[in-house]
Amino acid sequence: MQPRNARFVRSALAVAVVVVLGTTGCTAPPADEPLRSASPAQPPLEVREPESHTLVLDSSDPAELTLTASQVLFERSELVVLAGSDAPEALPAASAAAAALHAPALLAGGGISDDAIASELERLGVATAVVVEPTGGIEDVERVEPSPAPDGGDEHEVAAPGTRAALAAGVDVVRLDTGVVTEDGELAEGDLAELRDVLPATGEPVLLREVLALTDPQPGQEAAIATVRAAGAVTFEVPGGDPAAVPEAIAMIDDAQALTVVGVGPTFGDPDVFAWKVLTAEHGVLLPTGDQHLFPARYVTTEADRRGDPAAVVERAAAAAAPYAVEGEPLVPTVVVRTGTPSRSAGDDGDHVVEVPLAELEPFVRAAREADQYVLLEVAAGPGPVVEEVRALEPLLTVPGVGVALHPEQRRGDGVATRSNVMDAAEIVDVAEYLAEVTTREGLPPVLLAVHQTRADSVPGRETLRSVPQVEILVVADRTGGATTGEWVWNRLTEDVPETVRLGWSGPAAVYEGVDRLVPTEPAAPVLVAAS
Repeated sequence: MQPRNARFVRSALAVAVVVVLGTTGCTAPPADEPLRSASPAQPPLEVREPESHTLVLDSSDPAELTLTASQVLFERSELVVLAGSDAPEALPAASAAAAALHAPALLAGGGISDDAIASELERLGVATAVVVEPTGGIEDVERVEPSPAPDGGDEHEVAAPGTRAALAAGVDVVRLDTGVVTEDGELAEGDLAELRDVLPATGEPVLLREVLALTDPQPGQEAAIATVRAAGAVTFEVPGGDPAAVPEAIAMIDDAQALTVVGVGPTFGDPDVFAWKVLTAEHGVLLPTGDQHLFPARYVTTEADRRGDPAAVVERAAAAAAPYAVEGEPLVPTVVVRTGTPSRSAGDDGDHVVEVPLAELEPFVRAAREADQYVLLEVAAGPGPVVEEVRALEPLLTVPGVGVALHPEQRRGDGVATRSNVMDAAEIVDVAEYLAEVTTREGLPPVLLAVHQTRADSVPGRETLRSVPQVEILVVADRTGGATTGEWVWNRLTEDVPETVRLGWSGPAAVYEGVDRLVPTEPAAPVLVAAS
């Protein structure tokens, strides 16, 4: 991982939400005069430093997305590129022109009114609009001036959307033909030179740096992505809009250490979740799955003998996992480290749990993670809130690839406020929320929370359990006897499991040939198998 303020090799732009609206308009000069800057006293282009580390432009409407990108990235621009939102054939040329000219692109028509476009042009202080639409003439670029409609009505009503919006704002209009884009998606060199000859000179733009824009290109988003590039951001494509699922995106974010990371489009999801994913990617740590997601994968657990050698535990975990491999999915050996045992005695701290010192647990956690194995800290529960037992393990829970396992039926209650052998779902939710808070704060990949049960009623209110992006909850069906008993446990425990909760299965205590045939497959194959 590079230092926090490492510079891009490529130029990038920092982003801020603009809240100051410009009020300066302009009208077209006579045809024999060159196009001029709207205000010689002000620079033709202004961008601002960001106020936040991450930002999501989440509109699903292409016209609204382009408008938002302009509002967020540009404080001032005397030049803008316009196209009709209902003219997909114009988008390649509009996008190429915007990127080449360092001008925001806007889509007129559709879900954005002419008034909204006009307001944005006024805010930006636009003097000239490059409107992309078929010219019907020999020359690709031609000057357009306001003129009365043939029937004497309002010319704005008969012009194409881009021209109409520009004329409504009272700016100069230059038309650019749709067919000026090369196979590489850029403006042809001669057309770009001709276009620049017509436009007012703006000088070399000063663009902000250190902004990485993640894109998941969808039809109609070309103009918004071009606006991001025009402002100076480095763009990187993330299929599906989930950087945690794309190792190359994780590496890019980690290497860039950008001041601002922008997600362009609705597939990047909730801004808070996006911020967490970016922070996690900046730490660059991958899970055994090869990315920063826990699934798809099968986890096979082996209990650590704390009196043994950590290296031997890791070796045994790898051997125990091998028979349970699932074709096409990563197999993740998982070491279960017991952190304490319930006790009839309250003990010095009154929690009825004998805790193992963290210093004794740490070598097993370190050995498993160095071997690219997962770790589950098995937490004992006394009469007090189980989340307090989990909190005491935070130094280990801040290690990427370390989750928690609970055994409600081993709970030691006080017979008054808390029953033995039962853990209410609300307590498990408290644990999940705490784990989510640690994961988000520390920029960790998501964690597993495994809840072992033989009886469904050992977790009252189980229907309220919900996985969240930071915490995947598993219900692990613990068989207590032979094959018939195991089938009964599996059938009972998998009934009415909440939709976002995955399933696990406790396998036999010893590994032998054919053991994998005892793993249930209905209603779904378990994603966690306890091999010991």
